[in-house]
Amino acid sequence: MHCEHEHEDGAYVLGALSPAERAAYEGHLATCSFCREAVADISALPDLLSRLDAKEFAKLLDPSLTSGDGHPGAAFRDWATSEWQTLAPDAKRRKKGKAFRVRVLSTAAAAVLVALIGVGVFAWTRDNAAPAAPPAGPAVAMTAMQRSSPVSASVRLTSTPGGTRVELVCSYSAEAKKPATFRMIAYGPGGQDDQIGSWKATPGAQFEMNSVTQFGGDSLSRLELVQHDGKVLLAYDVP
Repeated sequence: MHCEHEHEDGAYVLGALSPAERAAYEGHLATCSFCREAVADISALPDLLSRLDAKEFAKLLDPSLTSGDGHPGAAFRDWATSEWQTLAPDAKRRKKGKAFRVRVLSTAAAAVLVALIGVGVFAWTRDNAAPAAPPAGPAVAMTAMQRSSPVSASVRLTSTPGGTRVELVCSYSAEAKKPATFRMIAYGPGGQDDQIGSWKATPGAQFEMNSVTQFGGDSLSRLELVQHDGKVLLAYDVP
């Protein structure tokens, strides 16, 4: 006897059906003795698969760990046959024992194939991921241009497709008497300049800024931190 649902028994036992599909299949089971018998035959399959430990799974991934006829799946087939003999000694002696083994091993192999596909997708995603961003440079302290500067700062430079990213950490002295406005200016070839940020600082505050200048690593020559009147307080000459 054959049934149009005869291939859904494995998915049902493994819980791979959607709620709607599961409900429909259970309704079918109430009227189909063939499928009920098939489900009963492979009811031990989840326990069978749960016995596949990491070492056994590694044999599936590494062809050098094969057994029997040398095929990558031979190790799994030998292991599954042994486990089936342990789990279903009575069913093995049934007239349909051979068909049962084929169904169990086929369904188990399908489940493992799904796992292997997942591993392959992960590996492909990892190997084809976007290139990692270039590492950021070290944080470097800017040099004071005045004998007594109310600010101190460090910068970290990272090359980007559009120029250079500048990460600034600036501290304004708590001894300062009032808030002040500061600007960060980048310099490139021929004295070209690019203001990449401005901010108002209060005494004792720390300011952090991530900005990008159009000048790339080979053209960025200098960074200056200036106050509102244009006086240069800090500078960094890019090597």
